[in-house]
Amino acid sequence: MKKLRAAVVGLGWAGTVHARTMAAQPGIELVAVADLDPAKHTAFPDVSAFTGLEALGHLDLDYCVIATPSATHEHYALALAAAGVPALIEKPLAPTGAAARRISEAFTRAGIFAAVGHTERHQAPLAELARLLHGGDFGELWQLTTRRQGPYSGRILDVGVALDLLIHDVDLVSWLAGEPIRSVTAATRVLAGPFEDTATASTVLQGGVLAHHHADWITPYRHRTVQVHTQAGVLTADTVAGSLTHHPNTAVPGGAGGFAGVRPGEARLIALPEREAPFTVQHQLMRDALLGAGSRSLVSLAEGAVAVAATEALLTAAATGHSTSVSAPALV
Repeated sequence: MKKLRAAVVGLGWAGTVHARTMAAQPGIELVAVADLDPAKHTAFPDVSAFTGLEALGHLDLDYCVIATPSATHEHYALALAAAGVPALIEKPLAPTGAAARRISEAFTRAGIFAAVGHTERHQAPLAELARLLHGGDFGELWQLTTRRQGPYSGRILDVGVALDLLIHDVDLVSWLAGEPIRSVTAATRVLAGPFEDTATASTVLQGGVLAHHHADWITPYRHRTVQVHTQAGVLTADTVAGSLTHHPNTAVPGGAGGFAGVRPGEARLIALPEREAPFTVQHQLMRDALLGAGSRSLVSLAEGAVAVAATEALLTAAATGHSTSVSAPALV
């Protein structure tokens, strides 16, 4: 197998995980890291280290991870697109919908492959939940509910909880339902400033499915669930526990598919296939895509732009107190 020459720009928490994952992955050679803080280079003593992306131009890279603060994503992404280097860009793709669209359009114009690092899609309970829903195993999808809570990590300084955490679930519900978000109502609260520390939203997907979200970093324990109400019952993916549970609805549908209410059945745990850690899966998919296997299961730049636009609309709705429509490119 050909080894892909790869680099990481930005050695915060995510960038460091990316770099270590790439260095350990068959078929990928981590040839360089870049960060403005030279002290962070010491974690990778056997890899060429630089302070900026510009110095990587001579390395003949096969792809590069952008894991810098989100406000700088557009600068680095446009530089990679212009240089013809494929990219994996950490979420959020950009801090605004307009910037996200510019990134997506730049790579499209250049004909260069790129993806967004929404690693939650690669969590084992969520990957299996998506497989079951997309396969039609549980009938009509009725509603989704997400909760993403925990203590403030101290790592995120340039965005609030919506663009740091809630954007994961904005992306997940569109992916699970196979439909983009069309409108949102929301409320947020700032406790310590300058950005929101807690956010609650209700979204309406194209086709009418409802999704309800809560995210905060003021909870002293981690809670990560996605709950899906379907015709055949409720499926709950818990990525902290690593479980997927089905609470069945045993009610028989009414005539002509009419709603017959719900009747509880015995809950069961759904067995999950063995799966690598999310960052590992993501880089395996990136490697395989660049070697010609197709981009299955990777998050496209268009999808990343949709998630940013929906989260931006959420913040607008919270600020204005009015339901806000989402204006975003179509999913591709």
